[in-house]
Amino acid sequence: MLKRGYTRETSIRRDRAGRWFDGEERIAHDNLVRSFERWIDRAPDGRFCLKNDIHWVYAAIEGPPFFVRSVTLDGDRVQLHLSGDRVEGLDPQSLRIAPDDSLWCDVREGRVPARFDNHATTQLAPLLVEQGDAMALTVGGETIEPPRVEDPMAGWEPSKGHVESA
Repeated sequence: MLKRGYTRETSIRRDRAGRWFDGEERIAHDNLVRSFERWIDRAPDGRFCLKNDIHWVYAAIEGPPFFVRSVTLDGDRVQLHLSGDRVEGLDPQSLRIAPDDSLWCDVREGRVPARFDNHATTQLAPLLVEQGDAMALTVGGETIEPPRVEDPMAGWEPSKGHVESA
């Protein structure tokens, strides 16, 4: 619980180009920027926040909260190497394709969307299979055809994680 007079509201934000600001002042300290990238999460109300082991505060995030920079194929598992030096396993059921044909998934236990960089997408080539007129991925013996969605960031609700838009 926050002490009286304290708030979780901040003027911290990350723009679409991945630059961090506190108000209008650019944050250029490399270690702080790396920490912020690693700490992106969702607050209980669904807003983006920066959360570490001690505390969390709201932050405005423009564009994808995380980027999948590369993938490692390990048998039936796909490890995602994310911005912020995070490494997580892929939840194949969270895969989706945006109108610009970019591939997205959910990370942080389904709380936060991540967009695949082109490099990471091409690393999935060994998993691609044709399924009718579409492409699908075979992960862990299961074939997944990622759905096309209008907004890959939409459809998230607190306590439910990613849900499909109607």
